[in-house]
Amino acid sequence: MQPSATIKTCMKSFGGSQLNDYGDAVRMLYDAGYRVMDFSFVHQTHEDYILRGDDWQKKVDRVADVAASLGVTFSQSHLPYIKTGQRNTDPSFQKPGYEEYFWECMRRAYIASGMLGVRYATAHPISFSEVNYEEDASLKGNHRLYDSFVELGIKHNVGTAFENMLPSLDRRFPAKYCSHYDQLIRLVDSYNDSMVAVCWDTGHANQMKFDQVRALQAVGHRLKNLHINDNHYGLRDEHLLPFMGEINWYELIPVLAEIGYDGDMTFETPKVGEGAEGELQRAFLRLTYETGCKLVEIYQSALEK
Repeated sequence: MQPSATIKTCMKSFGGSQLNDYGDAVRMLYDAGYRVMDFSFVHQTHEDYILRGDDWQKKVDRVADVAASLGVTFSQSHLPYIKTGQRNTDPSFQKPGYEEYFWECMRRAYIASGMLGVRYATAHPISFSEVNYEEDASLKGNHRLYDSFVELGIKHNVGTAFENMLPSLDRRFPAKYCSHYDQLIRLVDSYNDSMVAVCWDTGHANQMKFDQVRALQAVGHRLKNLHINDNHYGLRDEHLLPFMGEINWYELIPVLAEIGYDGDMTFETPKVGEGAEGELQRAFLRLTYETGCKLVEIYQSALEK
């Protein structure tokens, strides 16, 4: 296990950097200490998006070459996702041609993940408000939309890790599909394939006010990806560093050892140092890496007990 971070931490499209070049983002995280990273394919509306254009595979190859030259690996990735969690409520999906573009980006993201050596790509389950958010309808709907992509991923040696979703922060019923881990487990188990797994977002779970020890014990062997971040319940998906919010990390991290999690400690904290530039930004990134090292230390201590 190693500290890991998403490269969107360093990308201009997220407001946290002046960088447009993916290779430069890899280099910046490397300089902060990271040797393992999460490649993000989520900003498909940005003009510099890596999967745009006919030369997208060449662009992915260039990033892979930069990573190889530094000894960096990508243990996980993040697939494009629908911002609202529902196609019929996302404004982008009302634009002519966007839906076709989105699903082509999804196809390319799986192939690119394979090119980068990713083990599991994180996917957002989709809610279906048009059928009253019914669980069975959402389960069937996710199979209808994702099955061919899951198969494509397997073809390219990339698994799919479905993520626990952020609830509706205005607390209005209903919550998003798979905001509860019981739904997430049911979705993953419905595939009956070890290449379909769970990505656990600690910040999302905190907004559900879960006992995360109990939740992760239930997820168990299905856990393959992590999105480590902190927040304050009832506010927003803040994506803070551990120890900056409310989560008890000394309680949460040991359960990862208990359930046999063998992935990396991957941070999704692009809000940390958002807007910072130059040496200040590099200092924030070093802080994220040092925090990751502390979590790995807690994990290793739990293993030894």
